[in-house]
Amino acid sequence: MAEGFFADAPDLNLTCDGVLVAGDHVVYLWTFTGLHAETRNPLRITGWEQWDFNGEGKVIASRGWFDATDYARQVTG
Repeated sequence: MAEGFFADAPDLNLTCDGVLVAGDHVVYLWTFTGLHAETRNPLRITGWEQWDFNGEGKVIASRGWFDATDYARQVTG
């Protein structure tokens, strides 16, 4: 997912909005801003990633979410 965001907004700036930890699960809250590469429209997208760790501290699952409808609206203006 990150690779697609960087292609769409080469000047992407990622900000950590928070980190939540519960047992072997971590949620990383983020906001990215930048200009869309083709439309040059400003983007401000919020989302989050959930990482699950095994007993050795290695990531065994990673899932991410953001509002794709809002993203498309911002791209088209």
